[in-house]
Amino acid sequence: MYDSIVQTVALAAGLLWEMVPMMVVGVFLAEVLVALKIAGRIAAISRPLTSFACLREECGTSFLMAFVSPPAANAMLMNYHAKKLITRKELIIAATMNSFPTVVMHWRYLLPVYIPLLGIPGLIYFGLLMLVGLAKTVVIMLFGRAVLTPSPCTPVIPAEEPTVTLREALRTACTSSRKTLTRLLSITVPTIVIVAFLINAGAFDRLSGMMQGAGAVFPVPPEGFAVIAAQFGSFVAGASVASTLLAAGDMTWQQIVLTLLVGNVLTSVTRSIRWLGSSYVAIFGMRTGTEIMLVSTVLRNGIMVFLVAVLAYGLGWG
Repeated sequence: MYDSIVQTVALAAGLLWEMVPMMVVGVFLAEVLVALKIAGRIAAISRPLTSFACLREECGTSFLMAFVSPPAANAMLMNYHAKKLITRKELIIAATMNSFPTVVMHWRYLLPVYIPLLGIPGLIYFGLLMLVGLAKTVVIMLFGRAVLTPSPCTPVIPAEEPTVTLREALRTACTSSRKTLTRLLSITVPTIVIVAFLINAGAFDRLSGMMQGAGAVFPVPPEGFAVIAAQFGSFVAGASVASTLLAAGDMTWQQIVLTLLVGNVLTSVTRSIRWLGSSYVAIFGMRTGTEIMLVSTVLRNGIMVFLVAVLAYGLGWG
């Protein structure tokens, strides 16, 4: 019992250490940009995307931040929502869009594994993951364009405003971000503790076992189930098993890519609940965080399953 408590506390502390600093950075940076009145200039880079999706410019700043730190980017969105700069619907759409930069930045640890182990098939698999992420972003942008009301274009009238120094902006940001961070942390800490408890209790391991059984409905050869089982452990383990089967000639490169995609769909359910769920709920609250997680996961997996069907039956990879 004592060891279980210690493990839960240690895991919760590790998760909080990964998330809280980035949340603080995101909220604080958002306040600094607002105080310096330069958020609009930064958001102009992603304005074509936000304009098409009928999102406000503030969402563009968060989208660019997601290439550096997704938790910080989402904390920015929550801060904008708390200040009523964006609506709840805009918050959900923008947070879903923020997942694409996260997918793009996966190259930092995916490519150094998949290319040495699998070669060209690994590169193809990574490219297909990027394609799914891009398709997901396009779909959510089209949805935003359909349901959101475009912000009225008002002419910019130069106004004489006092110049704000960096020191003044930092002081203002410290004061204004304190309230938002207090509210965020009051949700984040207990949420992470609950997730750590469930991990140590084996809840996600049991769910992983259930999801492995669901692989039978996909067009995967019998040898491929070893790859999928390994993917539930880690993507490195999955790539290692796939590399062995490919080298031995037990599976073709098309079957390897298809199996990795199917494994990605199955493992995404437990991965979303375990990691993305805790992150979204910790930042956006239980209701909004769960909704964002479900929208993101269902949309991504729907596109992934469609891609698997096209590859397996349309191109005869299965």
